[in-house]
Amino acid sequence: MSKINGFAVLCFIIMLCTVGISSQGRFYLPDDGLKSYAGKYGELAVKRLDGLLSLMDGLIAESEDSKVIKVNSFYNQIPYRSDKKIWGKEDYWASRLEFLGVGMGDCEDYAVAKFLTLLQLDVPQEKLFLTYVKAKGYADEAHMVVTYYKKPGTVPFVLDNYNKQILPATQRNDLVPIYSFTANDLFLQKQKGLGKRVDPSQSKNVGRLKSVDLEILKR
Repeated sequence: MSKINGFAVLCFIIMLCTVGISSQGRFYLPDDGLKSYAGKYGELAVKRLDGLLSLMDGLIAESEDSKVIKVNSFYNQIPYRSDKKIWGKEDYWASRLEFLGVGMGDCEDYAVAKFLTLLQLDVPQEKLFLTYVKAKGYADEAHMVVTYYKKPGTVPFVLDNYNKQILPATQRNDLVPIYSFTANDLFLQKQKGLGKRVDPSQSKNVGRLKSVDLEILKR
């Protein structure tokens, strides 16, 4: 059997195994998506995807705190690499499937993946923001994190791939907040919370977030 045919058979077996696992849960990838995913990224990527789907299914009935902690930990296992090294581009926003597929990513990939996953786990959108910061003392100072507000008007917690411990923003003196956004809103950022709301059309990233397909579906 040729290497190409052997790999195709292996991918097909992986696909069948993955369908068997994911079809039992709330979160899944359509069958045609699984087939192309296995063929494009291989066995390890399928295992990473299965790990995410299993995690999401297991978190459905858990507390909001548990969802935030475990989703943050899951994605922080993935190694950091710059967009230039992965995609040959200075700035590229990978989808969750691309992030898991290549098994590496930059700060936007971690932040967007955490943000979308927590939204799908029914953490209210008004509690979650993607936040651009200046990261002092790091080689790449332009950085993105997720800020999570347990209650409106309180100091947010920071979900970060540099410092993997979830801490209040007031304890992250290495981060200087610039602005926060969702798919619909843009705010100037303060260390202790959201600042002035501004026109979201001023940021190209609001539109970019809308263009990142969820891909993972929920029954």
